[in-house]
Amino acid sequence: MRLLVGGASVRGPAHQQEGTPNQDALCISGIRGGWCLAVADGLGSRSLSHIGSQKAVQLFRQLSRQQQEISHDAVGLALRNAWLAHFGDRYRAHETTLLWAKLDASGRGVVGQVGDGLMLVRSQGVFRVLTSRRGGFCNQTATLAQANSQDCYSAEIDLSRSGDGVLLMTDGISDDLIPEQLEPFFDAIYQRRLRCSKRRMRQWLTRELNGWSTPRHGDDKSIVGIFRTD
Repeated sequence: MRLLVGGASVRGPAHQQEGTPNQDALCISGIRGGWCLAVADGLGSRSLSHIGSQKAVQLFRQLSRQQQEISHDAVGLALRNAWLAHFGDRYRAHETTLLWAKLDASGRGVVGQVGDGLMLVRSQGVFRVLTSRRGGFCNQTATLAQANSQDCYSAEIDLSRSGDGVLLMTDGISDDLIPEQLEPFFDAIYQRRLRCSKRRMRQWLTRELNGWSTPRHGDDKSIVGIFRTD
């Protein structure tokens, strides 16, 4: 059994024209035989949100590497507390959303989300769009700083079969995907990862995201994934 990971993040054309930084951030990191992955999307209305998103994924990596176990439904609040402790009274300028996944070497683990973006999972052979349970937030984005138990969605998963996996993406991608095409999109990313090394997968994703030709093309775009293959 192998777990294959991959991901990429690109600055949107609007930010390239304005000379502003990519407000998305991502991490893909090995942890004791398993993996942790995250994507964050800093709020465009916040002047330092690119720093806030970077810190969010860094804190998730740190939390994932800690020896003590933490229940899946407590991860979001633990991240919020650590993020607010870092920025203190300056947090409003740094606000961000966050999606995350942490899996052990056997493919068991947790996923979670605060704010917008999209989380696709195939666990034990069953494909699910986990973000769909957050439909009430379609016109309002929760942020990591605002997160409470209702704002933090989390779930336990088990990548027990070949083709199982997790895809996390920011809304620069997710807002343009057709609901009926989400599972084919998941499968296309999985099949490409099977044929590519991690480096070539990043290169391919970067080309695809830079060539994104949809109404939300101006946004920053980030995606990370992990898949099981036997």
